[in-house]
Amino acid sequence: MGICIVGLYPACGNKSDTASTDNALFTLLPASSTHIDFNDTLTEGLNTNVLLYEYFYNGGGVAIGDVNNDGLQDIYFSGNMTDNKLYLNKGNMQFEDITETAGVAARPGPWKTGITMADVNGDGKMDIYVCHSGMLRGPKRTNELFINIGNDANGVPHFNEEAAQYGLADTGYSTQAYFFDYDRDGDLDMLLLHHNPHNLPVLNEAGTAQLFNKPDAEIGVRLYKNDNNHFTDITPSTNINSSALSYGLGAGIADINGDGWPDIYISNDYGVPDFLYINNRNGTFLQV
Repeated sequence: MGICIVGLYPACGNKSDTASTDNALFTLLPASSTHIDFNDTLTEGLNTNVLLYEYFYNGGGVAIGDVNNDGLQDIYFSGNMTDNKLYLNKGNMQFEDITETAGVAARPGPWKTGITMADVNGDGKMDIYVCHSGMLRGPKRTNELFINIGNDANGVPHFNEEAAQYGLADTGYSTQAYFFDYDRDGDLDMLLLHHNPHNLPVLNEAGTAQLFNKPDAEIGVRLYKNDNNHFTDITPSTNINSSALSYGLGAGIADINGDGWPDIYISNDYGVPDFLYINNRNGTFLQV
């Protein structure tokens, strides 16, 4: 079973909406038409099930961007337990699987989560950052950064995995990465959202406060600063909470207070509150 694409087309015709689909705004395009045959297949087993990992049924990430600079939007899928796939947009809603040629299948096995496309090194080409998580040992959760090294003679982009070289080989329980210029120095920094794979502990007020004030590098939110294409984890100096009371579902980056600097809103699962961090414009954030 492949992925179906919904295309947007202008309404037309004189027939009523109830009598015909001619006026439909969207048309369902099957895999046989688009050639996108990706399927995020989950295989349950003794050690792979929702009882051992409650995020088991959370789908992998999808990113859309122009990876070969031809003006068309390409699609990259991550598979929880299957290989990732990159599809090159050939125009007219036709796509080609270039995963093997491009070198972006990602490390085999579980558990790939969020995908981010961004020009990480500022060379004008779209790169791909892949988050990993799951009930696995740290090395198997190492995130991957695929740096775009340019197109071949056929217009197909090629990538090198360089997370370690860039300082972004994070081994936490990653949900999603967000590249943005938090300090407005002209390059992209990275906010990395993690989640806690364990149940929320039952604590009294004192115990909760103690846990809240104890950083956890594998579970807590991380902020990486970019200096000449090398990223450094500066979380401890930013006032961003990075405790085990992190059940990150998503984050939003926006100038909330209109001062021209990007702020951060973090959404959490369970009873853990969401957090709004206002950029203090000095490398730190104010939790409000």
